[in-house]
Amino acid sequence: MFIKHKSLNPQTLFSLGLILAIKAPALLLAQADEGDTTPEISTSIEGGKVEVVVNLDEPFRWENTKFESIKTFPMRGGSRMPHTIRLDENNNVNWRQTDVVFSGTYRIRQSSAKDILDQYTEINGDIGIRTWSIDKNNNLKSFSELTSSYEILTPEEFAAKYELYFYSNKYSIEASISGYLLEVIGVFNPETNLLNFNTLDYVPFFKAPNLAVEESKDMKKWSKAKLADSLPKEYQRAQELSIELETELNNATFYRVKIVEE
Repeated sequence: MFIKHKSLNPQTLFSLGLILAIKAPALLLAQADEGDTTPEISTSIEGGKVEVVVNLDEPFRWENTKFESIKTFPMRGGSRMPHTIRLDENNNVNWRQTDVVFSGTYRIRQSSAKDILDQYTEINGDIGIRTWSIDKNNNLKSFSELTSSYEILTPEEFAAKYELYFYSNKYSIEASISGYLLEVIGVFNPETNLLNFNTLDYVPFFKAPNLAVEESKDMKKWSKAKLADSLPKEYQRAQELSIELETELNNATFYRVKIVEE
């Protein structure tokens, strides 16, 4: 049984209720806020336990994502483990290859300020009414006589203003890694859900949202539900997130699951 929800974001809350009784089908109720994506929720009862399955349907993102290689590599002692890549919201990358960790930075592959400025210079020449340069933040700046101040534009803004070609690929990154002379290119394929990074294929993992699972007999007073296992801290993108509850099915009980703001 599936019920669709709207988008998932830090402000989104959704709850679902299950009425459980012996030999009675589960009734799933849901309520959600408006949004863009459509998570799916289903429930099943097996062996006296209730399993709630949530497909969050989150769009792909680079920041705060972990990637694990499909291929595993030998470790000391005979075990094997995948290579892992961790990207944060500050464009830092941490790349673990067995027992060696490399660090660096990453950025979306797109036209740099130099690329855009070279186009502009080729069309307008080195000397003109406005002289542009590149600042430390990889933006373009020029002093305006009209405003007596500097005008600062991002490469994308500059390209739009002067009708120049701007390249950007949201599914590709280039990483500057310590110990590597050249930048490492990563390309994510949304159809296969795989990242190809330095010739290896990696699977993306997202941090699981902050979930609250509660139960009630009358839908007025709610208490924390007993779980068979601790809530997952992460899940594989494009895969379902499962929550197993421990409950006796001799009384009607309501359960609700919320995605709460952290």
